[in-house]
Amino acid sequence: MNCWSKPTSKNAFVLSWISTILTTIFAVAGLIYYSMTGSAMCLVFGLENCVDFLSSVVVLWRFWASGTMTKEKETTLKRRELRASMAISFILMLLGAGVIGTSSYDIAKGPETDQDMEIVLEMAIVSVFVFGTLAVIKFRYAHSLNSESLFKDGVCSLIGTMLAAALFTNTMIIRKHTEVWWLDPCVAMICGFAALFIGIQSTFVAWKHRRVPLFSPSWWMMSRGDGTYYYEERENRKKNKKKNQSDRDLEAPAPGGEDDAAVEMKESGGGEATRLSSEVL
Repeated sequence: MNCWSKPTSKNAFVLSWISTILTTIFAVAGLIYYSMTGSAMCLVFGLENCVDFLSSVVVLWRFWASGTMTKEKETTLKRRELRASMAISFILMLLGAGVIGTSSYDIAKGPETDQDMEIVLEMAIVSVFVFGTLAVIKFRYAHSLNSESLFKDGVCSLIGTMLAAALFTNTMIIRKHTEVWWLDPCVAMICGFAALFIGIQSTFVAWKHRRVPLFSPSWWMMSRGDGTYYYEERENRKKNKKKNQSDRDLEAPAPGGEDDAAVEMKESGGGEATRLSSEVL
């Protein structure tokens, strides 16, 4: 299958559509179950899928192009890559903060009821299969298309898979040993800190080392690729400023002294006065 061995931007676009639809369905399901049962685990599940939905939408924009794909359109899509990647880094930070917050709420609320666990088990089994499959395909496409944004989107799906797997495993353990009910929110919290770290680290490297103008609205609005244009422009301004300052320092007289022209005038004036005095005498 060419869509697996040699994926194209169109294949990535279709994958992003599928991911967007699935995350929407699971996010709504999780929040509905939470409103019906008050299960904190369902809340974590629903919110994680809400954030994963945002990530999928960003990648959908990254690979969106109407009509037949051409080299010009491919170039335009590639110029969106870094902006999409940075947007997903912020989404990863949001995901981490959300998972940490809801996990803390889960711990504060206490153990789930048996009815809640049945619902959670059903959702966890389906999620492991669906989002595990999505994560594998996203990583494959990211490697083939050299897409950092699609890779990070795969990380979001992988975190969702890990949360669902931990949810399923820990729920089975809790059925036998109710005293370890806190195990699942603790695992979820670890995943949250991991997502938060990945997002912060990626953003810091891009801003500090790669000199990506993350705080420039024009960079986000316009296709400027990797931000090189802004970096070079800023560096040129700095060089020109230093050059102008050096020129001013060379032209300015030394403190407490006189410039060469003044010294020359004084010397010539002193010589003329000496000559006139000699003639008078």
